[in-house]
Formats: sequence, C-alpha cells, structure tokens
Amino acid sequence: MLMNRRSFLAGAGGVALTTLLAGCQRASSGDLRLAMLANSVPAQLLRAFEQLPDRGGGLSISPQDSLVELYSLLQRWHSQPEGATPPPLADWVSLADYWLAPAIRQGLLQPLDVTALTAWGDLAAVWPDLVRRTAEGIPDGAGSLWAVPYRWSHLVLLYDSTRLPRSAAQLTTWADLLRPELARRVVLPDHPRLVLGLAQKALGAAANGADPAAVAGLADFLDRLQRQVRVYDSSRYLETLIVGDATAVVAWADDVLPMLRQYRQLAVAVPPEGTVLSAQLWVRPEASPAPSPAAMDWLNFCLGADFATQLAIFGQTLSPLLWGESPQQWPEPLRSPPQIGLDRAIAARSEFLLPLTAEAENRYGQLWQTLRA
Repeated sequence: MLMNRRSFLAGAGGVALTTLLAGCQRASSGDLRLAMLANSVPAQLLRAFEQLPDRGGGLSISPQDSLVELYSLLQRWHSQPEGATPPPLADWVSLADYWLAPAIRQGLLQPLDVTALTAWGDLAAVWPDLVRRTAEGIPDGAGSLWAVPYRWSHLVLLYDSTRLPRSAAQLTTWADLLRPELARRVVLPDHPRLVLGLAQKALGAAANGADPAAVAGLADFLDRLQRQVRVYDSSRYLETLIVGDATAVVAWADDVLPMLRQYRQLAVAVPPEGTVLSAQLWVRPEASPAPSPAAMDWLNFCLGADFATQLAIFGQTLSPLLWGESPQQWPEPLRSPPQIGLDRAIAARSEFLLPLTAEAENRYGQLWQTLRA
C-alpha cells in the first residue's frame, strides 16, 4: 500500500526549486546517480553537496512522483524483460521504511557496509534497529543493514479550531476524533495499517500487534470512528480541510508545517499515547556495483549536522540526527508551533509500521474490510 506524504499545494519557492533541480539533472554523465521522490531532498541541499570541497564529477537526479514508481525502478533493474532498455542504474534510491521488507524479500536490494560512514555511530539505536533485517525483511539484531535513513516524520492531528465549540476548541488525543461534533468531519489515511495502528495506539496497544481484534475495545472504537469519517484519502486530504469539507485530518507532520504558517485557523497535536512514524531511506539496487567513494560521500553528507539543519530550513522535516533531542533543541523552522514536536516521552510510545506474518496480515486485511463495509 502506498503511503502518500506529498502535499497537494506547492510552496511559494516551487519555481526556484524546480530550476535548481533541473541544474542537477543536466549532469547526466555524473559520477553519482540518485533516484528519489521529487523534493524529498531540497534542491538547495543537492547544490550544497555539489559544491563541497574536493567534490569531483556531477550529480544526476531522477525525480519520481511516487513510491510506486521508485519501487518499479528497483524491479526493472532486478528483472529486465529481454530486449528492453533499462533506465540508467542509480547508486541510491529513496524508499519508505514500509517498503523495505518487500524489497528485501524480492531480492531488489543489496546489504550495506556502513564502516565508512563517520556519523553512523552517532545515530540513536532506533535507526539501525529499523534497517537491520533478515533476508525475509524481518527486523533482527543479527541481520544485515539494508538502508541508511535520511529523513523522518510522524502522524499528527490537524484541525480547524474555528469549527469546534469554543468551550472545547482543542483536539489532543486520538480518542478526540470520536467527539460528536466531528461526525462525518474527519479525514483518515486510505491505508489499513495507519488507521488500525492509530486506533490501537488510542487504546494503549501496539500498532504492530499480531492480532488487532484481540485489543480490548477495538471493535467498538473502530465502529464509532467509522461514523466520524467523511473520506479515507492519502493524496488530497489537506485540501479537504482547507476548503471546509472536513474539520480534522490525520496527516504527516512535514506536510502540515507549511499549512500552519499559511492558515492561522489550523491547529495541531501529537497525541500523548504515541503515534505512527515513517522514514525515508537510501537503499542500493541489487544490480549496482560496489559503492564508489562519491556514493559513500553522499551518505556521509546526509548524516551530517549541516544536512540536518538545512533539511529543517528548506524541507521543514527531520533528520535522524534529531531523534531523541528535545523539540526545543530542533532547528528554528521545526519548533513552531510547539505542539507539533515529538518529545521524548511520546517518541518512546511511537512506532514504525513493521512487517507482519502472513496470518497477521490477513487479520488486518479482514478487519479493514469490515471497517470499510
């Protein structure tokens, strides 16, 4: 399933960013090729990497509009039909953590040697724990390292406070989505693991439980939640809120930040019971040769403090280096409003969506079908 984390609105600097990105793309004979979601690395950072001292060669970017397209590239490089011309092979491909397990299982990736990454040891344990997997894609402390994270986000509650009663104009918990004034006024992601995950978090359970139906009170919670939903949407959910068709949406923090600065009536909360996390990773196609020095330079650049600061400024999102730090210590663009920050206590109760057994996947699928019916 695709978790779309792209905002439907382009920022005011969209034209300038496109121009900068086009400049990088012209380096078609460059010694480093990246395939990534468009704008997942701000163009200013791509330019900063090209201008590093002792940087030789160019940088070639293949921007894609969706994770599906990136995954399709990995599949084409792995198993190209006879007679077809494959696209130029990338050194690194950006992939969401949710897609890591199937990519490993299908043999689309190669494990990584991180001994040349100077900042790898500075990362919090959550990151190697996320990307260390077995050959079946299952997290395992004895497994291989399959990816390097470079940005992450978390689900938040975004709402229009002017459409709520003055006496209760704040939403703070996932259970607040059940309030009567939100009947048919909520937009949820069109993704079973996200919706069922936040419902389990609302009840104090894990988002990755093997049997969600066993969570006490979940059936009743989902039944009530379904009556609140206007639409399940993963692409234009922010627009629904802005035009007034909804009062509250569940959204990704990095999508939300620009909206909060543009629309003052909007407010945000990270529920204290914990939330769902998502990360963007660099992975190496199985068909690629051993990484060049330039390829390893790119990973070191993405794990650096300067990258973290500029990613906050130009991308309004978080580097893995900021995990575990107090939101008050984050770069300035990420501190306001303070309600959007993921403090240590909430982070400890938050989860990435991990692969499930086939039996557990069937349970989630059946529960999702029941909910949507």
